[in-house]
Amino acid sequence: MTATIGNLPWADVLAQARGLDGRGGAPVPPGAAALSDLAVSGPAEIVAVTRELARETGSALMSSGGTTGKPKLTYVPYHQAVERVLREWRPLRPDNVLLNLFNPGRLWASHYYIHALAERSRCTVLPSGAYPPEDVGNWVPMFREIGLDALTGTPSALADFAEGLIAANETLPIRTIIWLAEPWTDAKHRVVQKAFPEAEYWANYGSVETYIIATNTPACDLQTLHVMPDQMLELEEEGALLTRRGTGWTMPAVRYRLGDRLASAECRCGRPDGLRVLGRADDAVSLRSALFSVGEVVSSARTLPGVEEAQLVLTRDTESPRAATALTLEYSGGADAEDVLAHLTAQFYHLAAVHRQVPGAITARRVDKVSRVERTNKVPPAIWRQ
Repeated sequence: MTATIGNLPWADVLAQARGLDGRGGAPVPPGAAALSDLAVSGPAEIVAVTRELARETGSALMSSGGTTGKPKLTYVPYHQAVERVLREWRPLRPDNVLLNLFNPGRLWASHYYIHALAERSRCTVLPSGAYPPEDVGNWVPMFREIGLDALTGTPSALADFAEGLIAANETLPIRTIIWLAEPWTDAKHRVVQKAFPEAEYWANYGSVETYIIATNTPACDLQTLHVMPDQMLELEEEGALLTRRGTGWTMPAVRYRLGDRLASAECRCGRPDGLRVLGRADDAVSLRSALFSVGEVVSSARTLPGVEEAQLVLTRDTESPRAATALTLEYSGGADAEDVLAHLTAQFYHLAAVHRQVPGAITARRVDKVSRVERTNKVPPAIWRQ
């Protein structure tokens, strides 16, 4: 039996599925009596259903993907489900002054979601986008003048801002940090804590297609989130399945396939329905016939002292889109490259076999900074080269 997080009455799920049937959603089989009787949906159903709904209410067209593959489009209603989210999760007060470090444009949703969150929280927001560390010091006098006390961005953007502040020997009274879109690394969290020791952390989890699924508050473990009411998740290796009921969300969902593997988790806050994001469901790669998980290799490298951030650079095998002929682990930090390589080949026996059989197929290289996606300012766990 498939494990689940959250619980919904079957009658409500069936009514939701029937409401989507004929509006771009999957047909409901006659005699459906359980969740498993309903079809799994994906990007095709999402774009069809949200496009149909947008004819009634209008929308902003947003996209996930597009960096290495075809963009996945979603018609997002202008309300962006913010009122629904604020019932359960309210990180901002009317007296906050929030710096929005998410990049605007290019159909990415996070910048506009945060702007709507600030608007409905009735606080002041600066819709700026990310700052390189060397620019931060120039802006500090203005930030101090306006009373900046809250930040939001990816952990990468937040760490850049913190590094710039520390390098300029400046401080700001940041009390609230809202992070989303990528996980923390220990190094990024350390530098942000150093710059803003009194800040409380808030987060949520979702996607461009679904918007918010789960939330995290200062009472929670840093990377444990809790599924919001009226939603449930089926935990599958191929990617968790989201089902919702009720109104106020950005899109309805019945067994929508997310791109992430999730796991149930306990949390220090004591709230139920906790989860952790394990990684992408499609991160399996073959290196000269040796199959491995990108996320597991990168996570293992980050446990090595002297490795702050890590990323795989894969040389694509022209015969297969998910196969590589060479792998380089690029990392920032002070670790020795030979030590990093030895660590990887000791931890993953199948990579060790490739390393013995094809010298040079696996290497490690120290870099000042690993690569980011310019559109989102996120660090992808792997980048592909021809």
